[in-house]
Amino acid sequence: MRIIVVCICAWFTAQVIKVILNTIKYFIDKAKGNVTKKVTIGTLFKLGGMPSSHTATVISLSTCIGALEGFDSTMFAVAGVFAFITMFDAFMVRLPVEKLTEAFLVVREAVLGKDIKALKKVEGHTIPEIIGGFITGAGIALLFLEYSPLFPEYVSIFQQF
Repeated sequence: MRIIVVCICAWFTAQVIKVILNTIKYFIDKAKGNVTKKVTIGTLFKLGGMPSSHTATVISLSTCIGALEGFDSTMFAVAGVFAFITMFDAFMVRLPVEKLTEAFLVVREAVLGKDIKALKKVEGHTIPEIIGGFITGAGIALLFLEYSPLFPEYVSIFQQF
């Protein structure tokens, strides 16, 4: 249960960072005279963007399992493969689908007009967004492992030096 708490905190942290970055981008665009979507509470649950909350979640899981069970354990191998598949899917599958959906919407609007029901866009991630999620997830996991009473059995990697 305690590793789930870390994963939820990593997801939430990534989402809060996303809201902060989107708010900054909104005010910069507004100052330049560009019209962009306003940041709302719904932005907290938005998919896509910087950092990847999916990556942050699976990397925090992998980091906790590796630190507690050992980086040569079977559980870490399973978590690592799961994390790799998640990050691979975000970049190699969902990102191209997002671009294809954008192109389809342009063609659809040109053919059918604007008075049609909008499609929900699938959003993927770029490499920097995945790296941002990786750093967020690993950072949150290490903070919990080092400073939280949830993991009293954890031997700090920093104490070994």
